[in-house]
Amino acid sequence: MTTTASASLELDGVSLAYDLVTPDSTLDAPLIVLLPGMGDLRSAYRFLVPLLVAEGFRVATLDLPGHGDSGISPTPVGQAQIARAAAALVERLGGPAIVVGHSFTPDSALLATQLAPSSIVGAVAIAPWATTPRVSAFMRTVTSLVTHSPVLWSLFYRSLHKAPPADLGAHRRRIVAALRRPHGTDALVAMGTGTTKDAIDARGSQTAPVAVVMGSADPDFSDPAAEAKVYADATRGEVTMIEGAGHYPHAERPAETAAAVLALAHRVGWPVARA
Repeated sequence: MTTTASASLELDGVSLAYDLVTPDSTLDAPLIVLLPGMGDLRSAYRFLVPLLVAEGFRVATLDLPGHGDSGISPTPVGQAQIARAAAALVERLGGPAIVVGHSFTPDSALLATQLAPSSIVGAVAIAPWATTPRVSAFMRTVTSLVTHSPVLWSLFYRSLHKAPPADLGAHRRRIVAALRRPHGTDALVAMGTGTTKDAIDARGSQTAPVAVVMGSADPDFSDPAAEAKVYADATRGEVTMIEGAGHYPHAERPAETAAAVLALAHRVGWPVARA
């Protein structure tokens, strides 16, 4: 049996929505905080959460500022702001904790370990961007069009899956509904420019253990394995490649993704039956 609670956290005047799922018999269990990527919802981890809870861990999923049920941020949403949100959530719920980030937010997960080193003991980077690609003026225009349009973003989101879950259509409709709020695309547009990637330097300062998870067929990268290796080399992390998965392995291959998260939990000394 588990207990699910939904609540909100105030940070910089913005109300951030989160869910906490707790095994009933282990209310003080270690905590895993899951941060979605840009333009996504906390329900992106709907398949991963029960697998982690089944191992006896508390799991919190957070809507990023300007996303989902969270309030609209008055300033462009950056990685450092997300890291502070993760650290604040761990402070509220109690550690020890591991923070998981996806695509835009792995550097936020790293920075969170550095903001609260006594309570956040590890980070997982799912589909992280290790390099900064050269973007032509044409592609900047396309990116702007996509991030300003909930429907175009939804279509792009679908294209990044190589093994889409059966409920992907319903999940995309929830994303579109959230983006259609007043100023609902503001955070996505800011992230799409690349100017709010303000935690990249955290990679060189990382001391807590890191796990890197990458789909072998991730269409965001010309060479997913090479991208994962660059990120792992920069953070002294360990790479798990998930065969056939696209940019969302936590939704496409949740069991393999859970195994990588649990392997990191084992590395930091948490009791993990599957390890």
